[in-house]
Amino acid sequence: MPKFLTSKKPGRPPRNLIDVLRTQLWFHVLKLRSGLPSAYAIEKALEPHLVRITADGVNRPRKWDSYEHGTRVPKRSYDLSDAVDLAERHYPGTASWFDNPLWEILKGTKPDRWELQRLLQTLSPAVIDVLITTEGAIKGQAELVQLTHEHFDCLVALGNFDALAAVAILTKLSEETASHELRDMALDCYARLQPILADAPETCAHYPELFTYVDKVCQYWVMVSPGKRMNVHVFWHGQEWASDRISYFGPKLALLYRAHEWGNGWEEWGNST
Repeated sequence: MPKFLTSKKPGRPPRNLIDVLRTQLWFHVLKLRSGLPSAYAIEKALEPHLVRITADGVNRPRKWDSYEHGTRVPKRSYDLSDAVDLAERHYPGTASWFDNPLWEILKGTKPDRWELQRLLQTLSPAVIDVLITTEGAIKGQAELVQLTHEHFDCLVALGNFDALAAVAILTKLSEETASHELRDMALDCYARLQPILADAPETCAHYPELFTYVDKVCQYWVMVSPGKRMNVHVFWHGQEWASDRISYFGPKLALLYRAHEWGNGWEEWGNST
């Protein structure tokens, strides 16, 4: 189960560490989409009435700073107080990063096969075009295509966050359907997406944390006896593409492992943060 962090401020709800990453990634994309350089600039753009210049300097809530650092998670209330909706009204396309179904998958929810297929239909139109058809058994009814390697090649060609979400959902679907073939195709696609997303502007800042969580969903199956399988965890940072990036992701993994109290081999990087 995902670990929760207890706020030092009384009355604040504990934060799920998946939601910490979710908030930081959403905010990073918000900065990219807005072209604004800082949380202060975003606060001035979105809530200028809360920023006051006085003789003592600038007085402001610093709510958006908290989002940037993940020390506060937006609450989805879908009203005027909703920070995600506020940002979406000014910078369309940002809310989908916060609302992406990948986050619930990473939190360990256990949707059935039908719910998993429904989640696929909440992804971007480009991903839906690859994975969903209305020309199946019941004409006009959306359903998952008969998946082949070519469909996963298309996801790699998209090379975006929703393609990664689709792979995680399909990996969970392989569990619901006990499909080794689907799982092998999905995990191969995940491995090919990693170096693409590590360099993508939207995900380059937080890919170490993101892949570490996705690794826990996308584990390989090894048959140890007839009818009995074992999960094998293959770490993303052991892949060849990551071999020369350890100076970047080492400190990030030290913080992440420490926050989860996993015990780890990243202690030597702890002082680099």
